[in-house]
Amino acid sequence: MSAMAQSASAAQDPEATDVDELVVTGIRAQLRSAQAIKQDSEVIVDSVTAVDIGALPDRSVSEALQRIPGITLQRTNAARDPARLAAEGGGVFVRGLSWVRSETNGRDIFSASNGRGLSFEDVSADLLAGVDVYKNVAANMIEGGIAGTVNLRTRVPFDNSEPLVAFNADYNYGDLSERGYWSGSFIASDRWDTGMGEFGLLANISVSNVGNRTDSISVDRYDPVVLNAGNAPTDGSAAAGDTVYIPKYLGWRTIDWEQERTAVALAAQWRPNDDLLFTFQALTSQADAYNIERALGTESILNPNATYSYNDDNVFVGGNVPQANYNTDTRVGDDTKRTTDLALSFRYAPNSPWSFSGDLQYVKSTAEIYSMTVFTQLENRPDLNIQIGGDLPVLTSSGGTPEDRSAYWWAAAMDHIEDNEADELAGRLDATYDFDEGSFFRSVAVGVRATEKNYTNRQTGYNWGLLSNQYWGNGGGAIVYLDDTGFPGGTQDPRLLDSSELFTFDNFFRGDAPVPGVAWFPTAGLVNQGTAYAYDILRNTLSSGWGWTPLSDDYESYRLGGGNGGITELTEETQAAYIYARFGAENALFGKTFDGNIGVRIIETETSAQSVTTLPVITGTCPPPGAPAADCTAFNRAVTFSTGGSLDGQPISNSYTDVLPSLNLRVFLADGLQARFAVSRAMVRPEMYQLQPFTNLSINFEADGYTLDDVAPFTGIGGNPGLDPIKATNYDASLEWYFAPTGSVTLAVFHKDITDYIFTGTETETFTNGGVTYDFLMTRYVNGDEGTVDGFELAYQQFYDFLPGWLSGFGVQGNFTFIDSSGGRNTSQNILDPLQNTASGEALPLEGMSRTSYNAALLYENYGISARLAYNWREEYLLTTSAANINAPVWASDYGQLDGSVFYSLTDDVKIGIQSTNILNERTVLKVGNETRKPPYNWVDTDRRVSIVLRAAF
Repeated sequence: MSAMAQSASAAQDPEATDVDELVVTGIRAQLRSAQAIKQDSEVIVDSVTAVDIGALPDRSVSEALQRIPGITLQRTNAARDPARLAAEGGGVFVRGLSWVRSETNGRDIFSASNGRGLSFEDVSADLLAGVDVYKNVAANMIEGGIAGTVNLRTRVPFDNSEPLVAFNADYNYGDLSERGYWSGSFIASDRWDTGMGEFGLLANISVSNVGNRTDSISVDRYDPVVLNAGNAPTDGSAAAGDTVYIPKYLGWRTIDWEQERTAVALAAQWRPNDDLLFTFQALTSQADAYNIERALGTESILNPNATYSYNDDNVFVGGNVPQANYNTDTRVGDDTKRTTDLALSFRYAPNSPWSFSGDLQYVKSTAEIYSMTVFTQLENRPDLNIQIGGDLPVLTSSGGTPEDRSAYWWAAAMDHIEDNEADELAGRLDATYDFDEGSFFRSVAVGVRATEKNYTNRQTGYNWGLLSNQYWGNGGGAIVYLDDTGFPGGTQDPRLLDSSELFTFDNFFRGDAPVPGVAWFPTAGLVNQGTAYAYDILRNTLSSGWGWTPLSDDYESYRLGGGNGGITELTEETQAAYIYARFGAENALFGKTFDGNIGVRIIETETSAQSVTTLPVITGTCPPPGAPAADCTAFNRAVTFSTGGSLDGQPISNSYTDVLPSLNLRVFLADGLQARFAVSRAMVRPEMYQLQPFTNLSINFEADGYTLDDVAPFTGIGGNPGLDPIKATNYDASLEWYFAPTGSVTLAVFHKDITDYIFTGTETETFTNGGVTYDFLMTRYVNGDEGTVDGFELAYQQFYDFLPGWLSGFGVQGNFTFIDSSGGRNTSQNILDPLQNTASGEALPLEGMSRTSYNAALLYENYGISARLAYNWREEYLLTTSAANINAPVWASDYGQLDGSVFYSLTDDVKIGIQSTNILNERTVLKVGNETRKPPYNWVDTDRRVSIVLRAAF
């Protein structure tokens, strides 16, 4: 089959489907199906299939994808927040790049929280028949993925020739959290012959519950300190005058996370006659994720003393910190993400050379995000001994009374909310002409596609505010301790007494990393009932008369680009047309048979928005009161510019046209041996956060307050709705030997020439207001620079059927990927943060790109047993150029994880099994710093999960 991404699933053609696909089978059938897709496709593709109902080889889509050559996962909820690892694999990288297009059944799919991409961890694996990863493109495929395209395939009723009822149930248990969760899915499908033609209906429902506990110990970045005679270590590991590197802070945390993911897939098909087929598909998925975090941090580590020790690189490895300050906080995250995808397609194939197809699709996605944190601090401070030179930190405390609630005070609170939505209407129409048998050209297809996408992002900044006291000062008010009901003279609220709890870090790192195990924290009930509820209690601690007040969901009251949130509204329209020809000839290329496709896709993209421009605020006077007379001409012009009216609401539009040619060639060298060559042009559009239409202008003065700054008088910062897409020319070649239905050896090499990277740059822009014109030096996201990505993938799989007896059930599956890159740029995630902008410009590798990665799996299938033991490994890589709070590069260390499963067929229709994730309890270690000095930054332990599974299909 062609397995083209723009077409509807090949499974919609009953003549092209395997009627056994929905029968309970096993690993061999999964590998056979995936291998057939790869072998028969006219583009370079790798697949993972779920021949059994709900039987992707892993618990989530993203975890299953990592088994494919060239695919790696990011295991953090957000790259800039590396202290919080994800319970399930998050972002998907193909061949080291994050520019991955996501699809369902060859159509658009996206998440309002992820912009253009889909949060694959939010998709229920039980709904899928398989996942295809296209690593090169053809002209009839939708544009938008330089790294690749991930297509999620759901089922349709004409997949099966008989009625089907199937279910999947499992109970998964985490050994660190010591909690279990039930999940299940159900599918029913049938088809009927009527006087109006053949009808088919399918319903697939999945409810997936999962939970996880994560323990972590983190330090800050390591700052340089020059030792003197008074603080040089007594152990001789460093001397006075040496520069040593010490982290500023240290802390530890426990995060309990759980998610309920509910998804429904409905499909209806109608074939009124042999020539015409209509298919309706509906997919809706909602993921409700909740996490509660308790974190304890210390201060003042950066001040060295004689007890400190250092390694050979002069990096801190341990010492005593006298009277370490304790900061505790309880943080809740409560997110709800919904995506709905509706599509109606038709296929008309009369008894003529012409055939036609098309579809109409509507996608709607929303994301509601709530974060609330309350902080307390400890007055009676214990001494802390820190040892971080081993595999895991060891922390012990002495002195102080951390279990005394009366020693803690209410310190601060912080909230953050988002309400995002995006929708898209897309339509396409295709026509194909099939040439006579024996012609060089097999067929030629033409098609058009149009979309309109509306994106609305409503969010606030992170709203930190004082409660009663901080170490650096209390703002003039009384300290409110945890055993108080309010400040003197203020309202007394007895609920304050019930708003804190003594939390013990029981079984922290399974006892392998002891930490001071007791402290008083705000309760979960204080932070998880909304900001209004928290404020009603915490306002009784605002003794200074100012401090934290909760955010409002009146997002229009916030100014986009001001650091406190706002509303981004963007509209994007695209029109595309393509021509695509399939060709082939027998014994015509040096005596070899070949086939392939050639074509070109032309796309016009137009974006539109309304500008939000913040003018300079000038508070001084010229001359200042009491100062002698001065030349105020420049100052008065600046005031005129700043007060000359609003520049908001100006329409901003940008359009660009891309021409994307492609060629895919396959040569049959011998029986089962084939070679491929592909070259294509691809593009990926800018992310939505990069297109934000805000501009902040500043006029800068010298110390006198009225003389323009001599170096940079006019500066500004903003998003850039005028960005162009990143473009790449992709070259791929492969040699593939298929020696058995489930046996193959493949080698693929690739080269990408990438241009127009998006990064933070400066350019001069002219603005006029109040009749005054200035040239501002603007910092924005810009296009520029170029780079290359090269590498190869080697894969092998085989069942050893030739072995005698029970040994014939063994099989092996493995792959290895090597990637190298040069040039290119990383990009700042927050253009308003100058530290991020500076860090992203440093000469560092591309974020998310591991040089090597591999998978190795031992398989067994015989006597009703299906077993799999799979190990996935990836080399160290740059996670982010500038992590949140520490403002320094963070690296993910080498990481490998062993997973396994064993299933037994009780009958031909029923299976029972057990699956285990992270069997070896692999711990994640993150590092911080530059390429030459990367000491450890974060140590993470998480659940090993075990699931008991029951599957049946009738």
